[in-house]
Amino acid sequence: INHDNKNVNKILTAEPERYKNQERILKEKNNVDKASVSDEQSLEIEKLKHTLSEHLKEKESLEQKATLLTNDFQKEELRNIDRELSLEKQVKELNNIVFKRNQSGQFVHMLTKP
Repeated sequence: INHDNKNVNKILTAEPERYKNQERILKEKNNVDKASVSDEQSLEIEKLKHTLSEHLKEKESLEQKATLLTNDFQKEELRNIDRELSLEKQVKELNNIVFKRNQSGQFVHMLTKP
């Protein structure tokens, strides 16, 4: 019985050590898994930062193009307004010339009438 008790005692003493060892191994594995997940997340964050940076550059470029186009359209609109005003002035001048000729023609007709 004493011998059996010693064997049981050995087993019971070794058992907690074995569990402690397994617990340590599991903790180490868990830490490695966490580190791996953390590394993956860090890589994903870097990819997202890069993508965001590219999108911001593209947005800035498009905003610059939009500004340039808006400025070009405004300049073109001003040129068109200037052309229209110039044409209106020419039409008035031509209308004056036609009116004066008509008056001259009527005056000549009145002079030549018997």
